[in-house]
This record gives sequence, C-alpha cells and structure tokens, in this order.
Amino acid sequence: MFAIIGSWPVDDRLDQDQLAHIAATVSEQAGFVRGLWGQAPDDVTAAHAVIVLDDEKSAHALARNVRSSIPAASLHVIRILAEA
Repeated sequence: MFAIIGSWPVDDRLDQDQLAHIAATVSEQAGFVRGLWGQAPDDVTAAHAVIVLDDEKSAHALARNVRSSIPAASLHVIRILAEA
C-alpha cells in the first residue's frame, strides 16, 4: 500500500460541507482505501490529509491531480511499510 501525506494553506477552519465533497470525490479515485483530513487545534492556517491507496500508480495519479488543483499543496507519496 501507499499513502499521500499532504498539507496546504487555508484561510480558516475547514468547512464540513467542503470536507464532505472532498472526501466523496477522493473516495471515488482508483485504488482508494482510506482518507483522513484535519487541522491542528491551534493552527487553522493549514489543512492536512493522509490518503491511503492500494498501489503506487494510483497514489502518484491522485497526487498529480491534487497538485494541479492546489498548487500550494505540499505532498509526499510514501510506501507503507507497517501498520498497527
């Protein structure tokens, strides 16, 4: 499995409707396994996500799509080596 770990700048707290739309869109992507989105309790200037996908090709394809939609996003595609 692979994951995309990312963060991007935002102006305020994440909106629940916006998050629901993002989650629905991402969950339809090829190879999707699980996604988590959040913000630090004391810093609403950034949003963070961890998206798990079942293969490297899907992870890189989704990362390309996110980068084209959110150029300021910082994204890392990683191979998952262990889980608990």
